[in-house]
Amino acid sequence: MGDGINVETGGLTNFSKEVHADTDVFLGPATDRAEVQFREGIRFGVNNESDAVLAAKTRYADSLTAHQQNLREYVSAARLLANAADKVATMMQQTDSSAATSTQAAEQALWAAAEEARRIREAAVHGAQAGADPHPLGGQAVPQ
Repeated sequence: MGDGINVETGGLTNFSKEVHADTDVFLGPATDRAEVQFREGIRFGVNNESDAVLAAKTRYADSLTAHQQNLREYVSAARLLANAADKVATMMQQTDSSAATSTQAAEQALWAAAEEARRIREAAVHGAQAGADPHPLGGQAVPQ
């Protein structure tokens, strides 16, 4: 039998596992912890009502909000990418298995046809040697 078709899906599967581990073990929990820490708001300059401190607190709060949103979106995108890689690997494995089955069926059909042709040829050769009809299937060359 031939080699068939073999698609290497291990890299996609490993990528998916590593990204899931990274997001589930490190980034996701770290994002949650950061949100808990910043729920109380900006704590510096509580006793200082100057315009400069208020402006700094506002910029800091805006930066933290943007950072937390970016981190949540990053974790979400990483999970989506890992899921997509896992789905692609699964689909490729199924396609590989299906192609291998189809290749095997085609190869078996070719071997069966070759074996049948060999048997017919042997029967014709043995039949001609024994004085039997040289055309066991009834076919004859017709002169034109």
